[in-house]
Amino acid sequence: MNMRFLWIVLLLPGVAAFATPRITQHNPSEAVATPAAVATPTPVVPSPTPQAPAQPLPTAPPVVPYEKLIPFLPATPPGWTAEKPTGSTDQIEVFNLSTASQTYQKGEEENAPVVTVTLIDAGGHKGYFDAATVLWKSRIETPEGYDKTAVIDGMPGYEHYSKAANSSSLSVVVAQRYFIQIEVTNQDPKELREWLRKIDVKKLGLLK
Repeated sequence: MNMRFLWIVLLLPGVAAFATPRITQHNPSEAVATPAAVATPTPVVPSPTPQAPAQPLPTAPPVVPYEKLIPFLPATPPGWTAEKPTGSTDQIEVFNLSTASQTYQKGEEENAPVVTVTLIDAGGHKGYFDAATVLWKSRIETPEGYDKTAVIDGMPGYEHYSKAANSSSLSVVVAQRYFIQIEVTNQDPKELREWLRKIDVKKLGLLK
């Protein structure tokens, strides 16, 4: 989201004046033209284009500290282990962003089920929302998987499934501000909604 400024320079062309050729008669049957005298054009210096004052960047909406998002991550279910939750609060050009994330795993096998839950607050920044949801209106279904719109308890969202990777993901928006992203591997896509139910979305939507 870089802002670019276009400077326009107006150049005024020089003007050249030419004298009319003078003809001298040497004999009645032949006329010879004398070379024309060319007037030297007066150089024209372009006037400097006035510069518009720089426009201030829009104020980024405030976000909650990531420490307030961590308590909304799901509790570790019985039989599962969880990594330590991580988070950050950053300013990225013209918007702020807070994220909190945690990864869960059931068992130690190579194909053990793995789930990652991420909570994001961009303060309701329209540019971030538009960029994050630009593909949510599309719908693609093939034997290898799908990408489709999902509406869960009134929350707009988007769901992805890859048969080859045996993984799926679900993204939903809470209170037109908070994003919940859930990714599961080696589990049925139906488990996405089960993990979403482990989050108190109503309380999250009231968080300030």
